[in-house]
Amino acid sequence: MMNFSYIWLKQHRMIVGAMLFAIAIAGCNNSAKSQQPAAKTPSVANLIASSPTPPTKNAADTKPPEEKAVQVIRDYYSAIARLDYKQAYLVWEGNGAASKQSFEQFKQGFANTTSVAVEVGKPGRPDPGAGSIYIEIPVTVTAVATNGTPQRFRGSYVLRRVNNVPGSTPEQQRWHLYSAKITQVK
Repeated sequence: MMNFSYIWLKQHRMIVGAMLFAIAIAGCNNSAKSQQPAAKTPSVANLIASSPTPPTKNAADTKPPEEKAVQVIRDYYSAIARLDYKQAYLVWEGNGAASKQSFEQFKQGFANTTSVAVEVGKPGRPDPGAGSIYIEIPVTVTAVATNGTPQRFRGSYVLRRVNNVPGSTPEQQRWHLYSAKITQVK
């Protein structure tokens, strides 16, 4: 007799527990409906079967790293073409320090330039380093001097960004010019 009572009590607790769980789920669903009337409330089966959805990223976040790095180079030369040397200088890592020039030296480097255009080649593969990612991008630059003489330069830039690690800032996680190997072509 004691075994029968024990089994009955155990089954009864399981049934009551399942009912309380169902009531709690229904209460959550009703609460969600009252707070967000336009939202569809998922069923319990859907909650169990589906996996969580990551937060939606904006379009800029979905671009491959190579495209983002190429855009930095295009923006850099666009700033130079607009004579916005401060903007161009700040594209270099360390607020311009990676250019190995002061801002005045950097600006003076374009004193005899009336126009500039860049052709960007196929970027290399992103190379993860310790805490950073590097990418090399080939370029061909065409500039026109103040005397009307066209000049052509070829080479590459290495861009760097910090990985999305705890403590890194959004500024550190953006691509910056890290180094350049650009030479004039005759």
